[in-house]
Amino acid sequence: MISPQNLAIGAAAVGLAGQEGEIFRRVIGWCLVVLLAMCVIVYLQSADVLC
Repeated sequence: MISPQNLAIGAAAVGLAGQEGEIFRRVIGWCLVVLLAMCVIVYLQSADVLC
């Protein structure tokens, strides 16, 4: 989700070259939300709540 190469290519593609740090700061929050959701799902599956 937060590959530096993908950030650089994406920033260049939309005309935001040089602002990779700003894009990273905006994306990191969403990455943590998705990580937390995945952790909850895995925990629920391991506890036989989701079978």
